[in-house]
Amino acid sequence: MGRSFNVCPDIDPIVMTRVPGVALDTLFLIVIQVLAVIFLSRFIHLLLGRYNQPTAVSQILAGVAVSGMGLRNAIVHVDVDDVEDMYGNYIAAARVVYMFLVGLDLDLAALRNASRRCVSLAYATVAASLLVAAVVSSGMYGSMMHSPVKTPELLAATLMLALTNTSSITVARVAGELNLAASENGRLVVAAAIITNLICVVGDGLLSSTTLAKEKTQDLYPGSPQIKKGFLALAVVGAAVWQVRPAVTRINRRNAGQHHLRGRDLLLVLFSVWVVTTTQQLLGFDAMPTSLVLGMAFPREGPAARSVADALSPPVNGVVIPFYFATIGMRMDYNAMSGAIIVPGLLLTLLGQAGKAVGAAAASSYLGIPVSDALRYGVLLNAKGHVDTMNMKFAKTEGVWAEQALYAMIIGNLVSTLVVGPAAAAMLRREKEEYRTRHQAVESLLGGGEEQAELRILACAHGAHAAPGVLSIVELLVSAPHRQPAVPVLHFFDSPRDRSGADDKAGGAADAVTQLNRVIDVFARATGISFRQVDLVSLGAARDAGAACAAAEDAHGGLLLAPCYKEQRFDGKMACRLEERWRLNHELLARAPCTVGLLVDRPYRGSGVSFQTPIAVAPESGRTLVHPCSDRAVTHVVAAVFLGGPDDREAVSVACRLAENTAVGLTVFRFVKRSTYDAVTSSTSRKSSSAGGEVVDDDDVELQDGGDGGVDERFLWRFYESYAAREMAMYVEKVVETPADVVETLEGMAGMFSLVVVGRGGRQPVELMAGLERWAEGGSEIGPVAEILASNESLEMGSVLVMQQHTVALTPPCQ
Repeated sequence: MGRSFNVCPDIDPIVMTRVPGVALDTLFLIVIQVLAVIFLSRFIHLLLGRYNQPTAVSQILAGVAVSGMGLRNAIVHVDVDDVEDMYGNYIAAARVVYMFLVGLDLDLAALRNASRRCVSLAYATVAASLLVAAVVSSGMYGSMMHSPVKTPELLAATLMLALTNTSSITVARVAGELNLAASENGRLVVAAAIITNLICVVGDGLLSSTTLAKEKTQDLYPGSPQIKKGFLALAVVGAAVWQVRPAVTRINRRNAGQHHLRGRDLLLVLFSVWVVTTTQQLLGFDAMPTSLVLGMAFPREGPAARSVADALSPPVNGVVIPFYFATIGMRMDYNAMSGAIIVPGLLLTLLGQAGKAVGAAAASSYLGIPVSDALRYGVLLNAKGHVDTMNMKFAKTEGVWAEQALYAMIIGNLVSTLVVGPAAAAMLRREKEEYRTRHQAVESLLGGGEEQAELRILACAHGAHAAPGVLSIVELLVSAPHRQPAVPVLHFFDSPRDRSGADDKAGGAADAVTQLNRVIDVFARATGISFRQVDLVSLGAARDAGAACAAAEDAHGGLLLAPCYKEQRFDGKMACRLEERWRLNHELLARAPCTVGLLVDRPYRGSGVSFQTPIAVAPESGRTLVHPCSDRAVTHVVAAVFLGGPDDREAVSVACRLAENTAVGLTVFRFVKRSTYDAVTSSTSRKSSSAGGEVVDDDDVELQDGGDGGVDERFLWRFYESYAAREMAMYVEKVVETPADVVETLEGMAGMFSLVVVGRGGRQPVELMAGLERWAEGGSEIGPVAEILASNESLEMGSVLVMQQHTVALTPPCQ
C-alpha cells in the first residue's frame, strides 16, 4: 500500500478502510512498547537504584532494549518509516506538559537569590560551546557528513546549536528525583540548563526564520512570513502570561475553601493551557518555553495549583515521561549502526562535553566552587535528550547534513544523556556529605542589618488549629518574602482508620487536609511567602520524627520549627494533652540535622496580638505596642533570654532575625551572676574600647568564664554592634544572686512580651543554673528556663520559642 494519498473527491473506498486499520495497529504497537518499557525500566532500576542512578537512565536503557526487540517489524500493517514519524508529536507534547509542571514546581524565590550565578554559568558554558563548534565546523564540512551540504555557514550555525543545547527536561527530572534542586548548587545547574535550553530554542527559531534558511520560499512569500508568525507567537504568550494570574485567582475564589477545583474548572484550566501551547506549535515554534513560563506565572496558592499538579503528576511521572526517555533509546537503528556513525557520534559527545567543561571551569572562580564540581556540572549541562529539541529534522530537510549525520547525532545524544546518571550520583553524594557535616546554625547567619543570608525553614503542624502560630513565626523570620525559598509544611494527621464511625473514615483525613489548606492559603496570600504543604499520616513519634528529619535533609533546611507538647487550654493552663507529642519533640531534638525550634503557643493570650493572624491582615485598631528603642508602633514585642552557651546564642540569633522585621521590637536580657558581674562587664568594656574590626584577645575571659565564655562575649559584642548600637534592639543586663531571682525575673515578663525566645539549655553556666533542678525535672525536654516560662498559667504570658542549636558531632543520621 502507498504511504500517502492525494486528497480528492473520488478517493478509493478501499483506501479509506485502510486508514483505521493503520491507526489501530500503530496504537496497539505503542501500548505494547509502553508496557514493555515500564516493566523493563523498573527491573533495570532495581539494580541501578542502589547506586543512586536516576530512573531516566533505566528508562533510556529500557528503550534501547525495546528497540532491539523488533516490535515494529512484528506488526505488518504499521505504516511508518521510523520512530520519528511515530513519536514526533508525542515527544513534543510530552515536553510541553512536563515543562509546565517544572515551571509550576520551581522555587522562584530561591532561583531569584541565585539568578546572577545561574546566568553566569549558563553564559559561560554557552559561549565556550559556541566557540568550540565554530572552530570544528570547518573541519567537519564535507568530511563527516558523507554528502555535500548546503553552505558551510548553515552547517556551522546548526552545529553550534547542537553542541550548545542542554536538555532542560533531563536535568530537571534528574535533579528533582535526586532532590538536588533543594541545594544551592543543584538549583544552579537546573536554572543554567533551562536558560541554555531557552537560548538554543530562540536561536533555532531565529535560524529557521532567516532569509538564509527560507530562501526557497522567498519568491512565493516575500517579507519573511515566519518572522511575522514569530511576532504573533510572542503576542499570544504575552497575553497568556498577563492574564493567567487574574484568571486563576477568579477560579480560586469560586472554589474557596476546597482542596481541589471542581471538575469543569479544572478542565477549563487545562484546556486553556493546551490552547496557548498548541497555538505556538501551529505557528511553527517550540511550545516548551511557553509552557515553562505559564507554569512559572501560575499562582501557587489556592486549589488551582494543587488540582493541576495532582491531576497531571501521576500520569506524567508514571507513563508520559518514562516513555519519553525510552524513545531516546528507541531511536537506535541497529541495522544502520556502523563505525562511520558511531565514531562521529562519540566525537560529537566529546566536543559537546569539552565546550561545557571549559565554560564551567572558566566560571568556577566567579561562582566560588571547586573546579572538580564545575566539571560535574558541565557533564550535567551536556545532557542532550532528544535531537528534535533543536528541530534537527529541519537541518536534514534543508540539506545541512545527510541521514548518516542524523544517526551520529542520535548516538551522541544517547551517550551524553546516559553519563548524566553517574555525574548526578557523584553530585548527590557531595551535597549530602557537605550538608551533614556543616554546622547548621542560625548564629552563623547573623548579618547585622545587611542583606540577610538565605535561611531554609521547614515547619511541622498537627492541624489547622495549631498551624497559625508556627506560620506566624515563619512570617516574622522572613524580612524579604520575594527572596525567601519555599517553606515546606509537614502536616501530620491521624489515620482515618483510627477514627470512630464508618461515615467519618472517608472524609476525616480530607477534612483535616482541607482545613490546613485554608490556613496556608491565607498566609500565602497575605505574606507573599511560598508554602508547600506535605500531608503525612501520623505513624507514631519515632516514624514521624524520621520523616521530618528526612524532609529537613532533603530540603537542606537550616531551621526546623515544630509545636511544643505543652498546649494552652481555654482557662490558660498549660498541659501536655498527648504523650505522642512529647515523644515527637524528644525525637526531633535528638535526631534533627539542623537547628530545632519548639513553639509553646498561647492562642488565648489576654493582651496584645496573638500569633493567629498574619501581620498583613492584623487589625490596626488597638495596637499599642511600642518598639523598645523608638516611638514607632510594632505588632509584636519580643524578648530573648541569654544565660550562656550555644543554645542561648541560637535563641538570640533567631531573635535578631525576627528584629529584622519592621513589625518586631526586640529586647535581649542577659542574666549575670552578681559574683561574676565585674569580670563580665570588664570584658565587655575592653571590647567596646577596641577599634571596629580589631581582633580582641579573649583568652583571659575564656579562662574566667570557662568553656564558651569567650565565644559568648564575642557573640554578644557582635550583637551589640550590629543591633543594639543601631537601635534595632535593646540590650539589658539582669544581675541575679539566687534561683528565686531568676524565677522572679522570668515570671515578671508576663504581660510585657508577646514572644520570648530562649535556649533549650544543658550547656549554660553552672552558677546560673544552680537551684533550678526542680524545673529541669519537670521539663527536661525544653530546659529549666523554658519550663518556667511555659508553665506559667497567666493569660498575660506570651508564647515561648525554645531553640536548640545544631551540633554536628552529637547528631546521628536520620533513619
